[in-house]
Amino acid sequence: MELTDLEIFQTVARLGGVTQAASKLNRVQSGVSARLTRLEAELGAELFARQGRGMVLTANGRALLDYADRILLLAGEAKACVRGDVPAGPFRLGAMESTSASRLPKLLGEYHARYPGVALELSTGATADLVRDVAGYKLDAAFVSEPVTAPGIEKIEAFREELVLVDAAGRPAITGPADIAGRTLLVFKQGCAYRKRLEDWLSAGGGASGRTVELGSYQTMLGCAASGMGVAIMPRSVTDMLSGTSGVSVHALPPELARAETSLIWRAGGDTGAVRALAAMVREANK
Repeated sequence: MELTDLEIFQTVARLGGVTQAASKLNRVQSGVSARLTRLEAELGAELFARQGRGMVLTANGRALLDYADRILLLAGEAKACVRGDVPAGPFRLGAMESTSASRLPKLLGEYHARYPGVALELSTGATADLVRDVAGYKLDAAFVSEPVTAPGIEKIEAFREELVLVDAAGRPAITGPADIAGRTLLVFKQGCAYRKRLEDWLSAGGGASGRTVELGSYQTMLGCAASGMGVAIMPRSVTDMLSGTSGVSVHALPPELARAETSLIWRAGGDTGAVRALAAMVREANK
């Protein structure tokens, strides 16, 4: 079993097909297919179920993917160590949508300038999903909202946020849960830490929300809030940077609800050179 075989297998598994994998790896499709066939023959197990033009991992394929992720991660770390411990190679970083939009552009720009050998891949998601993906070797590190209690996770404080409620301009002031009882909540999908805070606050105040509308970006939330569709919760750092805030009103929350900490997390023992370099930059920025 060669590292190249595992890299090809991993890419096909992630992208769901030989065509996409061949394009990303800059290889011919026939070569990618031949490598997969040889790997399956060597292992004596079917790794993919072919479904039309797509490919879905079998149980054996899912098991191998877990090992492939770890092996390729260690191989990249070994190369960086031998070359002088200069961070290099792939770095899969996750972040919440708000962090990606308001906090990371400057930080990651400086990171790229310092460590051009790191191939950074950034993906966004809800805190619960990001924590799961770090623990499951799908991400090397992630910026998530506290609290984080998953076992086997190490972390450092990265950013402090102030959460606010956003409503249409001209609406009455929001001073407590009763003021938004029965209103539509504009939120990300389940697993979003800020959504849970808002729902818990509303529930603790004895109120109940009306509809819950799940949206994919803060820009869309602002637009929907401006139209009078409902109420959204987001960091003030996001409202300060996004366009469209002229049509909304921003309402402060009680300190215990408004304070939100963002941490950089990674797997215990999984602090590669790329992760350590980013953690050092976060600590440096917080001094």
